This record gives sequence, C-alpha cells and structure tokens, in this order.
Amino acid sequence: MKTLVISNYGVKVAIEKGVLKVVNGKEKLSVNLVDLEQIIVATSGVSITSKAVRAIIEHGVDLVFLNHRGEPVGRVYPPFINRTVNTRRKQYLAYFTGKGVEVAKAVAEAKIRNQAGLLKRYGRILSDTELRRMSKEILSYISELENIEGGLEEVRAKIVSVEAKAARIYWPMVAKLVPENLGFQIRDQDGYDPFNIALNYGYGILYSEAWKTLVLAGLDPYAGFLHVDRSGKPTLAFDFVEMFRCSVVDFTLLKMVRKGWVPNVEYGILDYRSRAEIAKNIIERFERKVRVQGEPLTLKQAMKRTAFNLAAFLRDDTPVFQGFVEDW
Repeated sequence: MKTLVISNYGVKVAIEKGVLKVVNGKEKLSVNLVDLEQIIVATSGVSITSKAVRAIIEHGVDLVFLNHRGEPVGRVYPPFINRTVNTRRKQYLAYFTGKGVEVAKAVAEAKIRNQAGLLKRYGRILSDTELRRMSKEILSYISELENIEGGLEEVRAKIVSVEAKAARIYWPMVAKLVPENLGFQIRDQDGYDPFNIALNYGYGILYSEAWKTLVLAGLDPYAGFLHVDRSGKPTLAFDFVEMFRCSVVDFTLLKMVRKGWVPNVEYGILDYRSRAEIAKNIIERFERKVRVQGEPLTLKQAMKRTAFNLAAFLRDDTPVFQGFVEDW
C-alpha cells in the first residue's frame, strides 16, 4: 500500500475502470486504487470527480484535504471503526476518574523521553557531549511528572510546567542542529523562519494520521485529557501526537535540512514543491521501522498499536497505558 500526495495547483483526478487518473498539465499518472491506502490533497485548485470520490470510498482509501499549514480541513476515511460505543462511553467517563490523569501523565512522559532520546541520538552521532548532557537533564524531569497528584485540571497545569522546562532545553539544542542559514532559534508556532513553518506543516500531516488512527480505534478525537477541550478542536489528537512529534517530524526535518534541503517560503507559507517534499519524507518515515521496547515496528504500526492500547485501557481491558517511546 502507498500514499498519493497531490500538491500542484490545477491537478485533475478522475477514475476509469478502477484506475485513478491524475492529470497535471501534460503529466499523467495512473494508479490502481487497490494499491492505495491514502490520498493527501495538499493544495487548492484540485478537481476530483464525484465518480472518483465514490470509488475512493468503496476501496477504503483515506482521502485527506490539507490547508497551506498542513492542517487537515476535511477527510473521507474508511468506516471500519472498532467497538466505538463502549470505548467512547468509557473515554468520556475517564475525564472524571483517575484514568484521565494517568493518560495525561503517560503522554507527557513519552513526549519528554522522546525529546531526550532524539538529543541522545544526535549526541552519539556527532560525539557531542553537550547534547548527551542535555538529554540526561531532560530525563531528570520524569520524576516530577511521577510525583504529580490531583484532579485532571490541576494535573494539567503541573504537567504544562514540567513540559515547559523540558522545552527550554530541547528546542535550543534542536536549534544547534539546524543550519544557521535557516534562522531557527527557538520553536515558535507563529514564527516566520523556514524551519518553524516546516515544523507546522509536518505536524499538520501528523495530526491527520493521528486523527484517523484514533477514530479507527473507536476513540473520539475531540475528547482529550492533556489538552483543554476547545470547541471544534480535536484535543485527543493533540494529546496523541505529543508522543510522536520527535520520531515522525522533528527527526525527519532535521535529517532533511542537515543534508542541505532548504524549505522555500513565499509570503509566509511554503511553496508547493516544499510541501510535497515534506509530505513525501514524512510518509516514508511512517513506513520505516523503529524499535519500541526492543520490537521492530513501523511508525504507522506503532501509532495504531498505541491508539488501540489506549482504547483498551479506557475500557478496562488492560490495567496500564504506556505511551509510545522509541528506543533511540
């Protein structure tokens, strides 16, 4: 199975005898729908026939529409959802019990461990003692998480404080790894330097994959634990991606820019070519294997397993939820 990314303006998509026809000016691409798992439309100005949309749905292909920031604005996904009613009842109930607190703490711990792991990995690759030392310092905050007690709202506030401490170490170390010509100094969601904008776009793609994975596990992506509920915001998806940012996006983009790739920004947004390059590399990263507790898994498999484990924990089918931590 593979992902088709459509990132050029003016592309036309139609279907003929089960084969998807993608026309971009004089360029033509034919893809059999049985070979596709996902189609990402990463630009405006793309026309898709209703017949093609019906065929995409019938073949269970995930169709995702992204805005210029890489954020999913709409999708058609396969309607194969696991144990939805019981899972979601328990998910909503967990907000008022200790389970919500346990999930929030597990997610934050996984995030911090992966931040430390990424720095440790580059410290090993570059023989950089400062990176290794900062990796250990980030890990020291795990004990603070373990000692947090209280109701969910109180716990959230304390977790945010611990995450901020880790971020004040992590992002300056990431800046050290980013080539100086990109002007990246610190993580700023509203920053205009190319690396911050590329991070935003990469995280948008990650949100899309997380949203789909949670829904297929029977979970409500709009009812989170670590992030405060906001109308129209998929806060559980926001929680979920915290565990995968380093492995899927940060690592991928660092590898790209350290090899000389420069994202091209026009009027504050990435151009079509840069968006396509980011999407291509992140999709490839999803399919590459990492080790999780000694077991080799693709990142896509790891996301699916983590989502189903979370659902099982909320249903009381398993006593503990462990967040995703890569063996860096």
